[in-house]
Amino acid sequence: MTSPVRRPYRSKRHPPCDRCRQKKLRCENLGQVACQRCQASGVSCSFNRLQVQSPPATSIPAVFSPTSQPTYVHDAVVPEYQAESAIPTIEPDPIGPQSESYLPDDPFAYQISERATPQQAIQTLDLLPGVCAHVMGTSGESDPFLLRHCKFDDYGLLHFQHVRFRNAGGVPLAEKIPVHYLVTDAAVYESAKLSTRTWRQVPPRDALDALIPADHGQRLVSLFITHIFPSLPIVPHFIGSESLHTIPVHLLAALYASALPFAKFDEALSLAYAFEPPPAAQLWRLSLDLILEEIHTPHLSVLQAGLLYLHKPYDGPQQSSVADTPFLWSFIGMMVGLASSLGLQFECRPMGMPLWERRLRRRLWWAIYIEDKWRALLLGRPPYIRQDEWDVTDLDESDFEGAPADRFMRIAKMARIADDIHVSLYSLRAAQRLSPNLPDSLQTARILLRQLQEWLSLLPPPMQSSTSDRPELSTCVHFAYLLLEIFIFRALLRPMVRSAPPPRLIDETEPLPIFPDLNVDDYIAQIIDVDNFVSEEEPAININEEDKSVPIILSAAENCAASMLRLVSRMEAREMSTFWYSWCRIGFATVSNFMVLLLVQAPTKEHAIRAKKLVYMWQQALQSQSNGWDMMDLGLVRLNGPLSMGLANAFYLPQHVREVVENVT
Repeated sequence: MTSPVRRPYRSKRHPPCDRCRQKKLRCENLGQVACQRCQASGVSCSFNRLQVQSPPATSIPAVFSPTSQPTYVHDAVVPEYQAESAIPTIEPDPIGPQSESYLPDDPFAYQISERATPQQAIQTLDLLPGVCAHVMGTSGESDPFLLRHCKFDDYGLLHFQHVRFRNAGGVPLAEKIPVHYLVTDAAVYESAKLSTRTWRQVPPRDALDALIPADHGQRLVSLFITHIFPSLPIVPHFIGSESLHTIPVHLLAALYASALPFAKFDEALSLAYAFEPPPAAQLWRLSLDLILEEIHTPHLSVLQAGLLYLHKPYDGPQQSSVADTPFLWSFIGMMVGLASSLGLQFECRPMGMPLWERRLRRRLWWAIYIEDKWRALLLGRPPYIRQDEWDVTDLDESDFEGAPADRFMRIAKMARIADDIHVSLYSLRAAQRLSPNLPDSLQTARILLRQLQEWLSLLPPPMQSSTSDRPELSTCVHFAYLLLEIFIFRALLRPMVRSAPPPRLIDETEPLPIFPDLNVDDYIAQIIDVDNFVSEEEPAININEEDKSVPIILSAAENCAASMLRLVSRMEAREMSTFWYSWCRIGFATVSNFMVLLLVQAPTKEHAIRAKKLVYMWQQALQSQSNGWDMMDLGLVRLNGPLSMGLANAFYLPQHVREVVENVT
């Protein structure tokens, strides 16, 4: 029976006894020396010593001040564990199973301990000297929902010799989980860094200073801020006013190398490199070597250098005309993994970090997100970043410290549409389901095209034209917009194609039969079912004449190709001398493929004539615009391949397309 007199379970004046606290059970006392449960169990009760005592104050060194760089607390007071008292004594419970009357009225309001709202000083996480930090994930070895109960000091730290847990601060909030970092002495990972360290004759800083003098370095950093930062704002905008020796070598080398293509815009640098090539290759190699070494003890600077390395220019037409090696996609995976290890996938605005660091972390997250989504779409790879594993909000002006923001914010929003296009049309499951299904493909495409139109409608009217002279939105961004349209129309062309049966597979160890008295046609008839054989004369398009959407789709696809042709044909030298994302190189090859696709699959002679004009005008545009600019080289090579071979020799063409290609009337 429930006692008519209850002592509130969560009362600060009358806390539960030790035994009930350990078992998380209701502790009731009827004015006796012991509680009911302890009396029934025949054990001593701790009520006679339940005096709430304030713990002795511990002095914590003042490691943070607004005017000085925070330093790390190495010798904070940590309570020692008592071996005997740390192990609770478990005794048999004669009362039996726990009953409802011994549970708190609201189990979900239960707290581990009664404590005042703690305070935590704002302190940098990235610039703590001598340590590195990586985030503890929700299913990691240390449960963040256990760590939330830790007794952190005033700087959010809990020390265990060489390892510390750092409370991110500011979370949990509504729909935000607790976030903690494992902060480890960098010296612990020295042997791991040795495993990927390259042999060098001189220290990295000396090697960098030998390649780029300090006065040239300051000019290159200024060029970076002017020409690259608006499109890739992955460093603080005030970096130009800092001492170059405070920037890590791997990042500074990447900054120098990224800015070298713009040296012509600086009088002193243009003269310095007029008669000898700049040391771009040596700078990129130095940066990469140090990235692979420092990734064991990562900081934001390692990710910054890695992002710049992804946009490394190609050395001459020999490299720019060939596809990227698998290293590039693997390196992107490494950078995505690094970003998630640094905890960039979590919204950091409420966290206890300096404002500049929170701004930088948000911009870095969106920079790696853009790389992952665009390159996954262009390379046809599953993206590394999952939609349900990040919660960073959209960028706004406050993330840019008054620096140019519009271009990067818009390309970041476009990357979300690129991800939707990839997931909805080009993921493995989506392609399997939609490639034979035109109605479902069209329904999906309408949604995606509407998203693109909404993105475009948010631009000021002068910037909505691809011929805009406004510098806020570069030609590169307009190119990316049209490229996404091409991906949507390319997916709509898939259901119009009837695929030929797959070829007969022959084991390479099986000798091929020889029929000396049999002609080729008879031989083919023997190894392939004649009813399933698709001849060269059979149309490539299989369209339901009653489907009125097909002509509309084809006309829209041709108009999209014409818009891309118009944009590239009208590009001026100043537009090509600006910063372009390196993945645009694959975009030009994608456009070449789309132009050929329109021709090969043209359902009528009229469509074939229009598509042929687009193909050859696109070839002329690439030939004339690519002089001295290697961004288009891969697209030109991909187009010249089938054209030089002859489309009729490279593809099975319908008769009307063959006639147009060969100019047969």
